[in-house]
Amino acid sequence: MEIKGDKMTKIKHIFSDLDGTLLDDQGKISQKTQEVIENSNLPFSLVSARAPQAMEELINQLNLKSAQVAFNGGLIFAKNEVIKTNPLVHASTQKLIKTIKKDYPEINLSLYSLSDWYVEKIDKDIKQEMQFTPQVPKLVDLEALVTERPRLEIFKILLITPNEIKLEEIKRHLEKLNFPDIIIQKTWETYLEITHLEAQKAKAVQFIAQRERLEQRELAAFGDNENDLSMLKAVGLPIVMANASDDLKKIGKVITKSNTEDGVAYGIQKYITDSSL
Repeated sequence: MEIKGDKMTKIKHIFSDLDGTLLDDQGKISQKTQEVIENSNLPFSLVSARAPQAMEELINQLNLKSAQVAFNGGLIFAKNEVIKTNPLVHASTQKLIKTIKKDYPEINLSLYSLSDWYVEKIDKDIKQEMQFTPQVPKLVDLEALVTERPRLEIFKILLITPNEIKLEEIKRHLEKLNFPDIIIQKTWETYLEITHLEAQKAKAVQFIAQRERLEQRELAAFGDNENDLSMLKAVGLPIVMANASDDLKKIGKVITKSNTEDGVAYGIQKYITDSSL
């Protein structure tokens, strides 16, 4: 159901998820969406689980100058500037890797630092992930890496398995271990991501808003997935994609078109700028 948004409040900053939201199913942004974002003349922040290297091309394509969010909020950055970091606690990273490798040796495991992507094997899942980033994964022993380099900041642990039931099982198992400083999120059907507790999309949005002296009602956000929930709740105008789950749609103030129908462009024009569609 499409609901008319409240246009009494002027939106001053737009936040958007990437995969399943801003990008189509091939991971591309349409010319129309690009033009609408540019013509809105509003600060636009990408808020993604991706590493910054996997966002760079799009940032340049859209000529974005404002703060951007990687690793679900683990890193807030702008061109040539690191603004805020929330890496995982080293002891937690060590324990998590040891636990996952012991209990789920078949699971594909990746670690992300500020500049590098570390894996223990390159299989079809990693090859698929490589299609969305210019990064080339480094083959290493992950336990040895974090043991030998205690000062290496790890921002994200990524687990990939095509078995969704197994993924839910792993999530429940890790949550029962009660790590005090991590958050575990399912970011895709086959992806489980672990970041620092402070690395949440909502917290990143709030940080940027405070930095720009903006109120919640002056913020808009687009999302489609479970890990967008906190971000959508943190803004005055949460816009949910038509391809999102019914549960997420309940959070949205308005529902826009799907990611394959230029839903972000449609949402900006209809609910934010009053432009012609």
